[in-house]
Amino acid sequence: MKRLIVLMLCIFLILSSCGKYDPALPPDVEPHAASVCEQDVFPSENYPIVPFRYGRSLMEGGMAELYDRIWTFLSQPESLDNIIPVDENLTDSEIAYTVNVFRRENPIFYWADFSIEGKYIFVTAKITPDEILRQRQAIEARALEILEPLVDASPFEKALAIHDALAVIPYSSNESRLDRDNIYGTLVNRAALCGGYASSFLYLTELAGLNSVFIAGESERGISHAWNAVYLDGSWHFVDVTWNRPGRKFDEVNHAYFLINTETLKKGRYWDENQYSVMPEEGDSFRDYYQRMGYSVSRDTPFNAVEIMADIFYRQILERQSYTQGAKPVYLELGVSDSSSIYDKWKSLFIKHLFDILEMIQTRAHNENADFIVAEPNRISLDYDDVAQVLVFYPIIKEK
Repeated sequence: MKRLIVLMLCIFLILSSCGKYDPALPPDVEPHAASVCEQDVFPSENYPIVPFRYGRSLMEGGMAELYDRIWTFLSQPESLDNIIPVDENLTDSEIAYTVNVFRRENPIFYWADFSIEGKYIFVTAKITPDEILRQRQAIEARALEILEPLVDASPFEKALAIHDALAVIPYSSNESRLDRDNIYGTLVNRAALCGGYASSFLYLTELAGLNSVFIAGESERGISHAWNAVYLDGSWHFVDVTWNRPGRKFDEVNHAYFLINTETLKKGRYWDENQYSVMPEEGDSFRDYYQRMGYSVSRDTPFNAVEIMADIFYRQILERQSYTQGAKPVYLELGVSDSSSIYDKWKSLFIKHLFDILEMIQTRAHNENADFIVAEPNRISLDYDDVAQVLVFYPIIKEK
C-alpha cells in the first residue's frame, strides 16, 4: 500500500505549489516532487519546504520564518525538544496570529497543542507517539480510498469527488466525540462538525494537487462555523461541505454551496476578519458547479423555458443517478446563475409547470428507450434554496 500511496502522490505533487506565494494566483510548482517521491513517506509531512498555504503566502519576515520553523519542528517527530524559539522582534499578537493560522492550515497536526510563554512556543502531543502513528496510518488508508480513483481526474472532478465523499459523513452533535473537529474523527470515525469537514477538505484537496483554504467564522445564527475556498481555473471558489449534507427527506448530497461566489457566501456566513489580511476572492474565470455541469440557466425566461428545465433534469437522471429494484425519489438540481429577479421568474415557472416538466421527461425517456421510467407520475416533490438560487426536483424513478 505504501508504494501505491507514494506513486499517487508523485503524480499529485507535480501539481502542488511551493516557494514564495501570490495569494491571488498560486504559483507554478518548483521541481521538488522527485526528492519527496524517493522517500517512503506520506507527503502530508517531510516536504522539502512548506507547501502552499494561503495564510503563509500572506506572511513576511519574522512571522513567515516562525511559521516555517513550526512546520520543520512538527515534520521531524524524532526530535525530543518540545520548545520552538521565537524571534525577539515579534510581538505577542504576531506570535499568536502565526500559531493560529498554522493550526488552521495544517490539519495533519491535529494532535499538537501549542502554548506561548514569552518568546517560546511549547508543543505537546495530545496522544502518544504510537497512537499518532496508528491514527496517521488510518487517515492515509482512508485518503487513499478517496483519492486513488482521481489520479487522472480534472481539478474540478477532484474537488467534486472530495466534496461528495465528505458530505455523506454524518454530522455529530455528540459532545463526547472530541475528535469530530479533526481529520481523524471525520475520515476514520465518520463523525464531523463543520471544522472536521473543512479540515478534511483542505487535507484531501492538497493531496490531490489543489490549492485550498480553511476559513473560520460564524453562521448567520451566530454559531461558530468553518468552510473552504478552492482554486480552480484561475479563480477562488467557496465550498461549504457542512451545508451540502443530505437533507432529512432524501439521502442525496446537494451542491447548492459547492463552488459559490463571495456574494452568495456572505448571505449566510460571517468570516473572522482577523483571520487573513486579504481574503480569497473569485476572479473573472469563476464558474459555479451548475455552470460547469450544464445544470444552469442564466438569462431571462425564454419561450421554451419549461423545455430547458426538463432537458436539464433529464440529463441529470442519465448522468448522475444509479437505479435500484424499487422506485425511489431522484434528487435533481438546477442553478440560476443570474440576478434574484431572473431567479424569481424561473422559480415561478418551475413551480407552475412541474407536471409539464415531468411529462416531458417521461415522454423523452420512452422515445429514447432510456434505462428508466417515471414510476409515479402523480407524485411530485420540489424544493428550492433562495439564497443559492437553486431549484430542486424529486421525481420518482425506477429502473426500466
